[in-house]
Amino acid sequence: MRQRGLPFAAVLLGAALLQLAIARSPASQSAPQYVGSEACKDCHQEEWGAFQTNPHHRAEMDAHVIADHTGCESCHGPGSLHVAAGGDTSDAGFATIRNLRRASADEVVRTCRGCHSGGEQVYWDQSSHARNGVACTQCHSIHHPRSDADAALLKTHDVNNLCISCHKEKRTAMARSAHMPLREGSMTCADCHNPHGAPSEHMIRAATTNDLCYKCHADKRGPFLWDHAPVRENCLNCHQPHGSNNDKVLASRRPYLCQRCHIVTRHPSVSYDARDLASNRMFNRSCNNCHSQIHGSNHPSGRYFLR
Repeated sequence: MRQRGLPFAAVLLGAALLQLAIARSPASQSAPQYVGSEACKDCHQEEWGAFQTNPHHRAEMDAHVIADHTGCESCHGPGSLHVAAGGDTSDAGFATIRNLRRASADEVVRTCRGCHSGGEQVYWDQSSHARNGVACTQCHSIHHPRSDADAALLKTHDVNNLCISCHKEKRTAMARSAHMPLREGSMTCADCHNPHGAPSEHMIRAATTNDLCYKCHADKRGPFLWDHAPVRENCLNCHQPHGSNNDKVLASRRPYLCQRCHIVTRHPSVSYDARDLASNRMFNRSCNNCHSQIHGSNHPSGRYFLR
């Protein structure tokens, strides 16, 4: 019986010694306390200067936004032991401050979501960025933003350049002849996508792709007496939203775009197969020369979307 009890007694003794060592360690003798942002000023002058024009500093001045623990310590944690260390990296208290540059993506997100958990960030956990381990600091720079003051402290000058730094295939699409007015500055990626998450696929700012397109292209919404089925299903059946080398950002040139569905029509197929330039379907707008109301028609005789 004594031999069986020896391992158990050894485990208890080891646990007791560990607790004693922790209790005597300098870091455990007192928990770090909040000391205020002024304590950070002397050592971190560059960050302090940038913070004065930061939206987080405005929240610090307005107690109605954040009631307590504002300023530097709202992100970096209570800093009394870090301040007491006086810059001595060998002091155990020096490492008690939260360094978000070295933190994991999960820790960074938890820190930011301590305040930013509503509004556009409410769907963050279901977003593509969250599932791929993207941290808030990969897009935002709290102390050294390069964007305008009203552009959410971005690490680049504008939203589009930030997005294409990762989504490089979209950079190529945007450079094509037909494209959304992103290059001209009339819109940004965030006009269609919510980078912090959305209940719909591809984080678009609408329930469906068509609902998103209708926000600008309201004339295509309908309802129509005669609906064009692929249009009603999804605008992307015919269009490439990020850019195309075909007019109207079409997925392919006409009439070949139409022939994806209309393989057999009442028209002679020779004009398509032989690519006869004399055909009225091989110049100008091709099929749309006659079928101009291709998104839908309200004319009593508009079954074939004619003029």
